[in-house]
Amino acid sequence: MDERHTTPRAAAIARVAAVAGLAALLAACGGGSGEGLDSNGRPLTEGGGNPGTGLGPTFSQIQREVLTPRCTVCHSGAAAPAGLRLDEGSSYGLLVGVASRQSPGTLRVAPGRPDDSYLVHKIEGRAAVGSRMPLGGPFLDDATIAVIRDWIARGAQNN
Repeated sequence: MDERHTTPRAAAIARVAAVAGLAALLAACGGGSGEGLDSNGRPLTEGGGNPGTGLGPTFSQIQREVLTPRCTVCHSGAAAPAGLRLDEGSSYGLLVGVASRQSPGTLRVAPGRPDDSYLVHKIEGRAAVGSRMPLGGPFLDDATIAVIRDWIARGAQNN
């Protein structure tokens, strides 16, 4: 139909029909219920880790899924808070077995001991010094924290 001969009513009907068609198309493909996806919209099986998170208790997965996207916003480069760079290539050596600057006598990550690890204190919001991380939120969900705790409990290996 030529736009010059379309009445306002016909144009309105065409728009409604287009929206209805789009809605039917989306419903036909499952409509995006979110079933089978984690909180980030990623497949639950991706990463082969903790069910419901898509994240497993390996350092490489924690680096890729948590540290790089969530922590390096602040913790990267020469001006990283407390000298803690969490970018790939720096993070492991600055986390595991290294004393916290904010809580002397506490390791940032104490292999085999998540309850004694300053990283866990910070992400759970129970550190005696400083703010909960990531600063200002949104904070890590319980499932992600559980994976980090599991990685530490298993010895905090660089894998």
